Amino acid sequence: MARRPHARKSSPLYLPSAFDLFKPSKDLVLKNIHVFGPLFILPFIFWGHSWLDIPANGGHYWNRFTDANYGWSLPTAYWVAFIGFSIIWFLIAVVGGTIVQIMLQRAQLDAAENREPQLGKLWGVTKKMWKPMVLLFLTMILIIGIGFIFLIVPGLILLRRYFFAPYVMLERKCSVREALDRSAHLSAINTGSVWGLIGVMFLIGLLGIVPIIGSLASFVAGSLYSVAPALRYQQLKKLA
Repeated sequence: MARRPHARKSSPLYLPSAFDLFKPSKDLVLKNIHVFGPLFILPFIFWGHSWLDIPANGGHYWNRFTDANYGWSLPTAYWVAFIGFSIIWFLIAVVGGTIVQIMLQRAQLDAAENREPQLGKLWGVTKKMWKPMVLLFLTMILIIGIGFIFLIVPGLILLRRYFFAPYVMLERKCSVREALDRSAHLSAINTGSVWGLIGVMFLIGLLGIVPIIGSLASFVAGSLYSVAPALRYQQLKKLA
């Protein structure tokens, strides 16, 4: 079977590299900083709490929030909920983090479609969609988590397959099954473009291992890159 040639930049099938998405993502975040700024406040509190309370073995403070893949299209609040030891902090992390996650991903979709996100509308979407979105988040954590428990490779493949599921549900207002299936279909169109996205986010997370400044740099870079998944989602939809 002949190998399919790479699409030229002038071709509608061409997708820019994951690194090339940083600038448009950064521009959209800064353009809509009046929306993204307030939404990043709670993640910033998570980051600060993690940095202050969890010392790493090397003597510096380990940013568990960033190292738990902050900025990925997964509900990070569920991964970091157990950082704190009080029930109050647990509830803040889960409830507040879920609300912010839904609002952020809807804002990312709006920005990627050149629409101005508005906090009032984002809150309205969250009130209507929080139940199916929470069910989707929990389903993704269960499926992908099982994949990572048994073997790393299946977990990574499942992460790639269901990477865009939250965007699908927010846009189509569909069931959990349809969101997962649609995400799997889109990610299979150009798997390399999705792996590249995951790879860049992993590299951003690795910045957190640098003492003190690296953790903050990882948080800032992850925030500026946060629209990149929505941009890739729109690109894959066009190819589909």
